[in-house]
Amino acid sequence: MNTKNKTNLLDISVGVITAVIAFLILENLKLNIALAAFSPFPVIAGFIRGKIPAKNKFIKIILMNLLFLILIMPIMNGVFHLILLLAIALTGTALGIYIRLCLSTSTIKVLGFLTLFSISAPLLGFFALPAYLDEVMWEKVNKQAPHFTLLTLDGDTIKSSDYKDKVIILDFWATWCKPCKKQFPQIEKLYKENNNVALFVINSQIGGDTFEKTTEFISQSKYDLPFVNDLESLTYKSFNIRALPCLIMIDKKGRIRYIHTGYNESENFYENIHDNLDIILKAESIGTF
Repeated sequence: MNTKNKTNLLDISVGVITAVIAFLILENLKLNIALAAFSPFPVIAGFIRGKIPAKNKFIKIILMNLLFLILIMPIMNGVFHLILLLAIALTGTALGIYIRLCLSTSTIKVLGFLTLFSISAPLLGFFALPAYLDEVMWEKVNKQAPHFTLLTLDGDTIKSSDYKDKVIILDFWATWCKPCKKQFPQIEKLYKENNNVALFVINSQIGGDTFEKTTEFISQSKYDLPFVNDLESLTYKSFNIRALPCLIMIDKKGRIRYIHTGYNESENFYENIHDNLDIILKAESIGTF
């Protein structure tokens, strides 16, 4: 094996190790915490493989992050998250290479760039990312909600017209939807702490779900939630759901006020539900809706 091929193989190997570490961190930690936790590893990888001619820097950075991109894409919930993580990985690798090449000649610059990177990644994770998620995942709406009919697990019928005196919250989910299940603890907390809200956790039997699959999942789950079924997906279709999970907040006049699509553990999901619920109740009490 010639020197060039050996160098490329070593670059890819170090990149593979870094990618696997990053994948494990991102898969097992909340995204904002994971951003801070994994950000040093691209820097370390770049430093390890950083002794290169100037003209080969770009190729080395790309080679060392190919597997990272391939591994991270399936677990990312949105293009923004993917771009943010890839930017940190590429910047970190470039910084590691720069440190290796310039440490002996430009210590102050190296420390400056390293400090800036070390501060920026946690700030992005702990402040910028949650703020971004809170902004883009909630949609403020003002339109009449369609009437709906749902079935309890015991076969009883639930009609929207029976809940005119309450704010209604509909949470659409599926057994195959991983973010839906990650969201359940927050939904259960909301359900137990708000008696003045009519909450329904709806499986619409889409994407291969069936009544039997839904019932089996619920019977084996630990959640004490008001699970209901949307047979023939009529409610799902009438609300024009685009993605799961999808949470819809309906005021006492039957108008949709807020829609939340998707779920990420780094967002302030529970706090925002409460804030929006307070806005709905206060607005109704003074007649501004």
